[in-house]
Amino acid sequence: MILPTKSTFGRSSVEVGGNITSDEFWSADTIKVIDNIVVENGVTLSVEAGVKVEFQDYYSIDVNGTILAVGEPENVIHFTSLQPDYFMIDHTENGAWNGLKFNNISTLNSSSKLEYCLFEYSKSFEEKGGAIQIYNASDLEITNCIFRNNVADFGGAISFEYHSALKIFGNLFENNHAFISGSPIYCSYSYPKITNNTIVSNFVLNEETFHETASIHTFISKPQITNNIIWSNETNFYDPHQLMWCKAFYTSYNDIEFGHEGKGNIEQDPHFIGTGIHPFALDIDSPCIDSGTFSLPFSFEFPEFDLLGNSRTYNDSIDMGAYEWNGAGTENYELPITNYELNNYPNPFNPSTTISFETTKLHENSRIEIYNLKGQKMKTLPVILSDAQHRIGGSVIWNGTDDSGKPVSSGIYFYKLRIGDFQQVKKMILMK
Repeated sequence: MILPTKSTFGRSSVEVGGNITSDEFWSADTIKVIDNIVVENGVTLSVEAGVKVEFQDYYSIDVNGTILAVGEPENVIHFTSLQPDYFMIDHTENGAWNGLKFNNISTLNSSSKLEYCLFEYSKSFEEKGGAIQIYNASDLEITNCIFRNNVADFGGAISFEYHSALKIFGNLFENNHAFISGSPIYCSYSYPKITNNTIVSNFVLNEETFHETASIHTFISKPQITNNIIWSNETNFYDPHQLMWCKAFYTSYNDIEFGHEGKGNIEQDPHFIGTGIHPFALDIDSPCIDSGTFSLPFSFEFPEFDLLGNSRTYNDSIDMGAYEWNGAGTENYELPITNYELNNYPNPFNPSTTISFETTKLHENSRIEIYNLKGQKMKTLPVILSDAQHRIGGSVIWNGTDDSGKPVSSGIYFYKLRIGDFQQVKKMILMK
């Protein structure tokens, strides 16, 4: 219950704890959890976008009814600990909270939704699932959320057990840890639909090199794994792989490090942009662009937006992972490079244009790459550098052909300058 029990509108913070026995709405700036919370059967807890749910100690929220925590791309709901600086990757409760738990939910309850939420600094050991534990529950959708810095023995971020068949779509799993297996996800006797998630840089800490471990660990389960990026998740198992006992028939159109059998799966560096507050958004040359599928092995309605709030589909196609590359919005991914000047002339052009740049730095591996609106690389042009008056410059001429020498069609194209680790993108128009 809320203490006090009156409306929380206009309050900077409110303390909550105990059983919630009637529908409740959390709208204060900060909800301070001072005891374990139980959302009773038949009751709905709603959380307003932008609320910070701050656990004052090692407390949990047990959902026996319904929770509706629906944030916004720029106004997420933040589930976190009071003292994250005390959080350690260990079995202590210091600086941690104890997660959301969905156990044996009655089908008479309305579906729960977690959307645009951030879950961090949660731990669970006696039970599986560091941030979220699901046991015999399916009426739950987890969409466009971020899971990071969570810990458990199994399922550092989420666990699914005993006939749980919910949907998790468009989420980012990063830097979660499992002491035994399933650094972000553990699944037993369940059938979750794991779609369009980016699962990167999670860690299994099990030191037994012959103990089979993986980032997604399943046991007598059939998770349907589609359109995901599963990359750079580490274990100590001598035969590294990302998925444990996932059937090829239900694993399709993913980018999976070390590979995996199944229709449409690839094994290629996903080429993230690597900077900013969303470093796992796709770069313009990512092989994951337009590589997903709409033909899912289950009934599913794709959400309208991705984790960044961009359109979830672009040019009637869908990407792998939590971020959709929107061609016209490529400028949003540009890196701020103040020592580089990049332009092309003429623009618009026909049949050719000169792309030139100046910089104060020299690097032998310099090139210009041409991309179409779908993010497909059309041409790579090596740059010959010249040095005059302490300014290093280069230029290339693009004649409107691809790497095979075939003329490309009229339209908008992007040219990317790569100099060492730096890059910059600009737009040009070919008119015929």
